[in-house]
Amino acid sequence: MSRMLSSFVVGAWGGFLAVTGLGEASHALGRSELFGIVLEAPSAGGVPAGILAALLLGVAGLMLVALVRIQSRHEGQVRQGELLAFAGIGVCTAMVMAAAAFGAPFAALFDRLDLAFWSVGLSLLALAFDAVIFEPGDADDEMAYRKALVSIEAMPRTPDRAGENRKGGV
Repeated sequence: MSRMLSSFVVGAWGGFLAVTGLGEASHALGRSELFGIVLEAPSAGGVPAGILAALLLGVAGLMLVALVRIQSRHEGQVRQGELLAFAGIGVCTAMVMAAAAFGAPFAALFDRLDLAFWSVGLSLLALAFDAVIFEPGDADDEMAYRKALVSIEAMPRTPDRAGENRKGGV
């Protein structure tokens, strides 16, 4: 898996959006628990809750498609996946900005806006890093990546004081 950072970021945001969207959809349908688990308080009520749930689940679906495309072996699909990931993070950025500017219902999605801004910024940085590092069609990069993983795994293991094995000699 050569685009590990992108996969992690897209998977994390997709999971957050899917779980939050399911919770909001459950509240929109009048349920306070899902599969026996009590849900957090809803971000909105009535029609705005349904719209918010649809938005969250739609962006989660976009992130799923981006993750599948990023893991493709075809470079064109990988580039499409990166663009979809940037679009999904862009929507997340818009939600965080809306939470900061307007408050409810987006403010209830994020417990701390400062951490939400950090998450969005680091996510964009990770996607940009992978887009720059992995050149299209460069088999040498993939081979160097695999060799680095094999050499890390082949490092000698030395017992520490507690008798457990650890990598390296430090």
